[in-house]
Amino acid sequence: MQRLLAIAAALALTTCATAQDKRFAVGESDVGYVIIGVAEESGAAQEANYTMLWRRVGPDGRFMSITNRNTFEARTNDSDTLRVRGIPGEFSMGRLAPGTWALDSVFARIRDRRVIYVAQGTVPGPDRPSFEVQPGQAVYLGIWQVRIDGVNAVASPWRLSEVDKDAIIREARETRGEVTLLRVGTSQVPCTPERLNAVSTREVCG
Repeated sequence: MQRLLAIAAALALTTCATAQDKRFAVGESDVGYVIIGVAEESGAAQEANYTMLWRRVGPDGRFMSITNRNTFEARTNDSDTLRVRGIPGEFSMGRLAPGTWALDSVFARIRDRRVIYVAQGTVPGPDRPSFEVQPGQAVYLGIWQVRIDGVNAVASPWRLSEVDKDAIIREARETRGEVTLLRVGTSQVPCTPERLNAVSTREVCG
C-alpha cells in the first residue's frame, strides 16, 4: 500500500511540474517559435531605436492583415528583449502561427535632443527575406544588422552561429527541445507602401 501511495505521489508531482512548465515544447505544439537577434551597425553616427516587422504570408502569396497573430516584431532598445553577455545585439522571441513569414519593413526612430526623426524601410520587393516555420518547430534566425542608409532604415543577415544559438537558449530558458538553426531565404511578396494608420508616420506594405 505504501509503495502504491509513493508512486501516486511521484506521478502527481510530475504532472504538477509539467503543468507549470511554460516553455515552448518542441514537437508538442500546434504553433511555431522564433528567436532572432538585432544589432545596430558599429560606428553609427547616431543611435536609433529599430523595429523589424515580419508578417505572415497568405496562400495567395500576399501579406495577411496586420493583427497580433500575423505579425512579429524584433526590436532594439526594448525592455522585452534579451541581452546575452559576449554576444552582440538584442534578441526577440515568441510563438508564431505556422507558415511562411517575410520581412515587411524596418523602422527607426532617432532622437536628437528634443526632436525625434524617423527613417522608413519598407522592402519594396517583390523579393524579400522570408522563412517558414512548422507546427511544433522552434527556429533561430541569427543576428541581423540594422543601420541608416541615407534616409532609409535597412536590415541584413549578419551572423548565424550554433554557439550563439546555444548560449541564447541557455540564457532565455524559453524552449524545451531542439531549436533549429535556420538560414533565411527569399520569397516574392508584393508591396505597396502605406501608412500603418492615420496617426502614425510609420510605413508598412499594403
